[in-house]
Amino acid sequence: MKYAHLQTLAKYFSKFKKINDIKRVGDMLLLINFDGNDIFFDLAKSGSAIYQNSEFKAIKTYNAPFDNALKKRLKSSKILEIKCLENNRILQISTSFDGSYKSIKSELYLEFTGRFTNAIITDENGVIIDALRHIENNFRQIKPGRVLKQLEAIAIKEKPCDEILDFNEFFKSEFNRLNRQNLENLRAVKMAQVQKKLQALQASLEALESEESLKSQSEDLRKKAGVLLANLSNLDEFQREFELSDFGGQKINFTLEDTPKVSANLYFTKAKRLTQKAHGVKLERENLNEKIKFYLSLEEMLENAKSLNELEILYPKRANIQKTQKNESENIQNFYIKEFKISIGRNEKGNIELLKNSKKDDIWLHLKDIPSAHVIIKTNKTKLDEEILNFAAKICVNFSVSGAGRYEVDYTKRQNVKISNGANVNYIDFRTIVVVK
Repeated sequence: MKYAHLQTLAKYFSKFKKINDIKRVGDMLLLINFDGNDIFFDLAKSGSAIYQNSEFKAIKTYNAPFDNALKKRLKSSKILEIKCLENNRILQISTSFDGSYKSIKSELYLEFTGRFTNAIITDENGVIIDALRHIENNFRQIKPGRVLKQLEAIAIKEKPCDEILDFNEFFKSEFNRLNRQNLENLRAVKMAQVQKKLQALQASLEALESEESLKSQSEDLRKKAGVLLANLSNLDEFQREFELSDFGGQKINFTLEDTPKVSANLYFTKAKRLTQKAHGVKLERENLNEKIKFYLSLEEMLENAKSLNELEILYPKRANIQKTQKNESENIQNFYIKEFKISIGRNEKGNIELLKNSKKDDIWLHLKDIPSAHVIIKTNKTKLDEEILNFAAKICVNFSVSGAGRYEVDYTKRQNVKISNGANVNYIDFRTIVVVK
């Protein structure tokens, strides 16, 4: 963050009178609503920035002590002063919150200092209430209960930058700059992870035995078993190597390890096992092909994602994937946005599971007049906003059809959907969303 820009922005923010809302909407991202204006403060160490983003989608709700302190002390507070500290890339926001019994004064320090970039809340006496990052080193301790030690002023040397003439344009360009850089980096990481999964699935698919070969082996064994049983009266128990004719007159050579009778039963048993194995291979092939189809669709959605948040929703960090998928069905894929869970059936079994386990107030989505995956939005009786609905419709289209085009997605409450057979349904009282792929 440029010091010159921070000075100008401090003057711009000083015109606002109130912080209507303030919350963390990303691990290192704050959203502050000044008099109805949403401003994002990105406190990432590698690339901090201040910007606006009208298409932002919150992934989750944060409830750590720091987040509770933001809400308790700064939400709906009056702005007393906003300034940029002299020769420091630090924005200081002084506020006053009028509670039931007393006025609570707080200071919010947004430090854009590279390695130690941070957001720190103190009381009016400079005692730390909480911080985004707790830091402890020989110079400075950022922990609740400690008196905040201010950073010393330094001689800031930076390249000249353009003056901010249009703040809306500046906020937009800052978002585009940061988003473009981070988007492609994160996209490459997510795409590589998905491609690695696809390669592993493809390798597993290619390693499967041939169902036709297994069935052929099974039929040969059944045939030999039948020929043996038909000729038991003509064979001695000690015979191990001999030639017999099958029912079509073809000669078959036999080399046995046991008596003809026992060998015939062994042939039948092996034939049965090979038939079962062929069936298992068929099911595994179908399962692998379904997974490959899913990840190809996911790869396409990652390729077309327009924001970091969308990438994280589609393919969360590995630790989050393991945590959320611990007790989840492999036939269903779940996506999480704020307090909502969007579930899509990966196959017919998944569609049936969704229909069976969803509640009457959940929202059901399906392509109009086209076979498609079923999608369920778990509402938990929470009011559903248009953003979540549109994203669910987009998921429904992208994981159901491969061709580009204009698609209609019907949606209604689960209570309006009647199962007729398996995953086939009839539904009423629906609305329609148009999705262009």
